[in-house]
Amino acid sequence: MTDKMLVEVFASLPPCSGGRLVKKMMKEIEEKYGDRVEIKIYEGINDKVKEYGIETTPAIVIDVDIRIIGVAPSMETLEDALKEAGL
Repeated sequence: MTDKMLVEVFASLPPCSGGRLVKKMMKEIEEKYGDRVEIKIYEGINDKVKEYGIETTPAIVIDVDIRIIGVAPSMETLEDALKEAGL
């Protein structure tokens, strides 16, 4: 595999409980799949939020597809979303 899968996380600022949970989950994902994923975390309003049209956080975008929005998923759901995206 030449390119890493891009996982972008969007959380409010200050982060809500869901955002904090998702950020914690991303550390676990990075430990488990770090050689295959690149994780970027954005907090608050920024150009990327506007680009994707995200209105609710937390949100997780996997390779430019909004996969999870408005909830902190279970680790199983997150890993399923990564696998569906080709991880």
